[in-house]
Amino acid sequence: MIDLQTPLLYGAFGAYILSTLLYLLHVAIKRPLFWRLAFSLVCGGFLLQSTVLAIRWTSAGYLPVTNLFSTLFFFSWALAAIYLYFELRYRIAATGLFVMFLNLLLLGGAIPRDPTLSPLVPALDTPLFSLHIVFSFFGYAFFAMAFSLGVLFLIQKHIGTALLPETATLRKLNEEAIFLGFILFTLCMLFGSIWAYIAWGHWFSWNIKAVWSSLVWLFYAGMCHAKFIRRWQGTGYAWLSIAGFAVVLFTYLGIGLLMTSNHPLD
Repeated sequence: MIDLQTPLLYGAFGAYILSTLLYLLHVAIKRPLFWRLAFSLVCGGFLLQSTVLAIRWTSAGYLPVTNLFSTLFFFSWALAAIYLYFELRYRIAATGLFVMFLNLLLLGGAIPRDPTLSPLVPALDTPLFSLHIVFSFFGYAFFAMAFSLGVLFLIQKHIGTALLPETATLRKLNEEAIFLGFILFTLCMLFGSIWAYIAWGHWFSWNIKAVWSSLVWLFYAGMCHAKFIRRWQGTGYAWLSIAGFAVVLFTYLGIGLLMTSNHPLD
C-alpha cells in the first residue's frame, strides 16, 4: 500500500467513529449542533475514503475491488455515498446513527485485511467488469440502507420517538432504497451476463455465486411487487428488508468464506 493511503484510511475511520459518537450525543442530548458536526464528519470521512479509492485506482490502473479488503472498503464507501444522498435529500438526522454503525463494521473489517494491489487477470480486464462491480456494490449499499430503515421502522413503531422520522416517512424511504437498489442490481446482473458471454462464451454460469446473486435479484424483484400488497406494507416490508439483507450478506461474504465457488472474485 502507498504510504499516503494508511493515514487517510485511518483518518476516514476516525471521522466515522466520531460521527457515530456525535449521533449518539444527539440522541441523548437532542442538540442540533451534534447532528451538524456528525454530518460534517461523515462528509469528511467520505472525502478521505474517496481520496484513498482514487489513489488505489490510479496505482492499479483498474477499479481495485479484487480482494476482501478492497470489496469491504468499496462497500463502505458506497454505503457512505448512499447515506449522504438520503441525508441531503430527506434530512434523516438521527437515522444516520444506525447507518454509520453499519459502515464502521464494514470499514473496520477491511482495515486488518491485506490491501495489496494484485495484477488484474485477463478475464477481469474490461470495462464490463468495472460496471458489474460498481452497480453490484451500489445495489448492496441501497439494500443495506433499506435494512437500516427497516430496523428503524420497527423501532419507531414500538417506541414512537421524536428523534426518528415518522413511520410513514421511514416506509417511503425504505421503498425507495429497495427500488433504487433493485434497478442498480439489475444493471449489475445485465453487465455481468454480457461480461461472462464475452469472457467464457455463456450468459449464465451455474456456479454458487451466480445462483445466489440470481436469488438476491428475485427476492428484491418480489419486494418491489410486495409494496403494492396491503398485508406486506409497513411492518411486513420492514422484516422483508431485514431478511433480504441477510441474503445479500450470505451472497457477498458467506459463499466466499464458507463454500467453494469458481466465481472470478472468490
